[in-house]
Amino acid sequence: MKVRILLLCAIFLAGSVALAQLTLNVSLINVVATVTDDRGRYVPNLTADDFTLEEDGKVQTISHISYSDDLPISLGVVLDTSGSMDRKIATATSAVDRFIRTIHKDDDIFLMTFSQYVDLAQDFTSDRTKLATALRRVRVQGGTALYDALNESLRHLKGGMHGKKAILLLTDGMDEDSIRTLEETQSAVRESEYIVYCLGISPSQGPLSEGGPVVISGPGQGPAGGPTIPGGPGGPQGTPSTTPTIRLPGGISIPVPGRRFELVALQQPQNPKGGGTTVTISTSVDMDVLNSFADVSGGRAWLVGGLISDARGNAIEKILDQLAEELRSQYSLGYYPQHKMDDKKWHHVEVRAKNPKFHVRARKDFFGS
Repeated sequence: MKVRILLLCAIFLAGSVALAQLTLNVSLINVVATVTDDRGRYVPNLTADDFTLEEDGKVQTISHISYSDDLPISLGVVLDTSGSMDRKIATATSAVDRFIRTIHKDDDIFLMTFSQYVDLAQDFTSDRTKLATALRRVRVQGGTALYDALNESLRHLKGGMHGKKAILLLTDGMDEDSIRTLEETQSAVRESEYIVYCLGISPSQGPLSEGGPVVISGPGQGPAGGPTIPGGPGGPQGTPSTTPTIRLPGGISIPVPGRRFELVALQQPQNPKGGGTTVTISTSVDMDVLNSFADVSGGRAWLVGGLISDARGNAIEKILDQLAEELRSQYSLGYYPQHKMDDKKWHHVEVRAKNPKFHVRARKDFFGS
């Protein structure tokens, strides 16, 4: 009898250990997804049944879903303060100040600036006055250590108090002074669990064209209420393209370097010679790089160009208004993977909406660590 009791106890303990190991090795994976319709409007009120989620090609059961309409986030604002920002910094800081005052009052925000070196101008705070003071103290000088700044901001964001975390990067140029390489930075973004939004501010380089209406086209979809950009998720058949273009009067098409970015081209006052508008586009912002950061994280990248600082500021404000809305219009989808979380492997994640009129943007993979 004693032998039987001891045997039962051993079986019970072994089962408990196995259950404990299973609990320790299987964790909930959360994927933040942004859903828009064909007009670029955010889609609320969806349930788990409205999505298909696959990991490594295998359909997963969505065990958790929530909508972030009123959830605070931790946000890092990373601002380029290199010498080339001299004529744009007032516009950029004013737009950022307005942005942080429109988002959730409990959002935990830090401000990091970078030129040749990276500086934490204001640590995490929900006090908008402290952030505004830090913005007013910003000074421009030196080169551009963009990769170092993004690496450091991702590391610092880990200390944010909220589960949902994002980076907003504003820059007007290409990296010149970083110790970190582009490949290392892309890996850091990929390995993090954070969304990266990038805003490229193009310098003025003179008129691109004169004449009638200018139509912007290229991959991706336009903002709510704006034109849908052909060839992207909202374009014909959802077919991605690689080269955005500007279509000018007379059937002329001019390719714009970069891919999958949303271009805000500013129409200027009437040309003194009579009729038409002037549009300025610059290629000094490497949108391939900014898009690589945004794409892998499930974020977005924009390019702003123009001749008039006030118009440029309005465009930046419009983008940041859209970003504020997006941060409050996202879904968190959770599932339990059928493998150990510490398997040291990359896993590809694909989230789709069952309604073909809806388009989903989300992080594409994660590393089991």
